[in-house]
Amino acid sequence: MFDRRGTEEKMILIICGVSAATLLPFAILRLLLGDYLIGLLDSIGLLAAIGLASYVYRVREVEMAGILLSLLAISGMVLHIYIKGISEVYFLYPLMVATYFVVKPAYALALSLLALVILLPVTWVQFDGLAFAKVYLSILGCILFTYAFASQRNEQRDLLLQYSTKDSLTGAGNRRAMDKHLIEAIQRFERSDQPMSLIILDLDEFKNINDTAGHALGDQLLKRVTDIVLARIRITDKLFRYGGDEFVVLADPADLATAARLAEDLRALVEADQAVTGWQLSISLGVAEYVRGEPQESWLSRADEALLVSKRQGRNQVVVSESLANKPIK
Repeated sequence: MFDRRGTEEKMILIICGVSAATLLPFAILRLLLGDYLIGLLDSIGLLAAIGLASYVYRVREVEMAGILLSLLAISGMVLHIYIKGISEVYFLYPLMVATYFVVKPAYALALSLLALVILLPVTWVQFDGLAFAKVYLSILGCILFTYAFASQRNEQRDLLLQYSTKDSLTGAGNRRAMDKHLIEAIQRFERSDQPMSLIILDLDEFKNINDTAGHALGDQLLKRVTDIVLARIRITDKLFRYGGDEFVVLADPADLATAARLAEDLRALVEADQAVTGWQLSISLGVAEYVRGEPQESWLSRADEALLVSKRQGRNQVVVSESLANKPIK
């Protein structure tokens, strides 16, 4: 189960786990020694780490959890330094670096700089001029270098993610992206019970087009259909190239009737389009609403079977799948 989680989820869970394991003995020891204020602070941090880890594990929402984790960690350390003195300031180094792994670099940099500003009164009073300059310059160098590294890392990660999840010809999501989104959609359905549907479509007589008019025109038609679909579907819907001339739309949220209307709109828009001069194009579509407990493969299979029925019944039409019955819509 842990292996299926994203990098950000794993990082937050690991940091929360390490924080909880580190804070637990300190909280117990300080409470036993009568250092109740710091012991209470460590206990609050311990509970916050456990609570955030539980939230991320159950809900898989990482952005807000990362912001809260960074804010609590940095503010807790600043308060700790004010209470215990500047000898604790060196713990800021690993803490500030760690924030770059759970939030966006700009946010981590802003939070680190804010912490340094808040610490100015206590550090200025307790450090002499040279020691003050050494501490602040070393921390600034550390966080600025980490900011540059994290920004470059994120840029490269985003580029690799685009290459690994986008179809190079059409710009639609690829099979890898589709599998990921379907898994996430099914997990959301188990929590919210909001209806969602799949629309599978492909271009009619596409092989004949490639054979008679050439692959260059075929590529043009694939990109044009992609543009039409992306212009019509909602912001919450996702488009993927399933393979060859076959595409999948994840309509979420959408019950069967809503998805069927969307599919019919797509069919009509493609049929009416004349952007590729001199070529009349049409598509066939199959629609299936998700059923609770259904495996992803079964859901796709039902939509694909509806598409096959559409093809057998003459193409250029929408067929919906209701349990085992396929019904034409037109």
